Amino acid sequence: MVVSHLAAEFRQDEMVIVAEREPQRPANNWPARNPRIHYLSPNLSIGGKGKRYLRWLLLNQELNQLSQLIEKEKITAILGVFPDDFYLYLAYRLSQRHQLPFYSWFHNTYVDNYTGLRKYLAKWLQPRFWRLAKENFVISEGMRAYYREEYPEFRFSVLSHGFPLEIPAYKKLPESQGRRKFLFTGSLNQSCADAALRLMKVILEQADYELHAYSGSPLAKFTRSGITGPNFFYHGFVSDEEFYAAVSRFDVLLLPHGFQGERSAVEFQTIFPTRTIPLLVSNRPILAHSPPGVYLTKFLRQNDCALVVDQPEKEGLQSAIERLFNEPGLSERLVRNALATAQNFSVRNVAQQLRKSVGLTTQPKDAG
Repeated sequence: MVVSHLAAEFRQDEMVIVAEREPQRPANNWPARNPRIHYLSPNLSIGGKGKRYLRWLLLNQELNQLSQLIEKEKITAILGVFPDDFYLYLAYRLSQRHQLPFYSWFHNTYVDNYTGLRKYLAKWLQPRFWRLAKENFVISEGMRAYYREEYPEFRFSVLSHGFPLEIPAYKKLPESQGRRKFLFTGSLNQSCADAALRLMKVILEQADYELHAYSGSPLAKFTRSGITGPNFFYHGFVSDEEFYAAVSRFDVLLLPHGFQGERSAVEFQTIFPTRTIPLLVSNRPILAHSPPGVYLTKFLRQNDCALVVDQPEKEGLQSAIERLFNEPGLSERLVRNALATAQNFSVRNVAQQLRKSVGLTTQPKDAG
């Protein structure tokens, strides 16, 4: 989603994308007017296992294939994207081989988020990436602040996740008819699961509340965690367009950020959930459950664009919900501030920043 939003702002003569597709999966329904995708399939495995490591044996094959692509497309710069170090390394090696400017873009931390063999590999590769890069992008101010402190010898710039936003004018929130409706959107994964489940269970305890989930995570994942009952409604994955069309049916949107889980402490500290941005333009109040001191909590409070509960006790969550429904002016203030904050994530602005950094002199897409 991060790459596809950004790529849609570039013409086919400006960008080529290299991506992975597993053999059994069809190609995405990629818009014909967007930059072309060149697919790789480094799917070497033993009985379907070990691909993460065995694909490195295909490195030279992929390098040679992409070298031909570079010559054919007359590539002038290479942007390597992490969280996949195999593809970031491909970008790094190709920039060396062809003497092209190299840019890195980290969506997650690297060395700080691995253990064992992968951590040793990360310790060897990370400084090499950063030394070679003309510019090291990270996806959030939280990551940049952390990296500045931990790696002061390198420089970092923020290249945010841009969204094709049409920021609406504020509309007065309608009076709720019948049961209050809450919406969870996104994956129920280790970056948010503990906080999400606490929020959901508090909501489901109230018979006059409804909880709806727009999620690519399977229904069984919710039910195994105790998220079930007559006031829980699972809708599966929905596109951005479907989300924006449906969001007016809900009273409160949920934004959970994990307090603990199978992620490193630094990952919890720096993560910025992708789903935050569509919530900001929803014209609905956001209830965030996020631990104290992490970047997301600081961001939401600095911009006063969500009501944040930063402690795990259910009483705090219950109290926050009551405030949203009963405190005069609170929801309106949060929604107005959220709409203003969303301006920072316009994909057109992010694309212009990238154009300037890599020296593209062409006009933006659809600029005339």
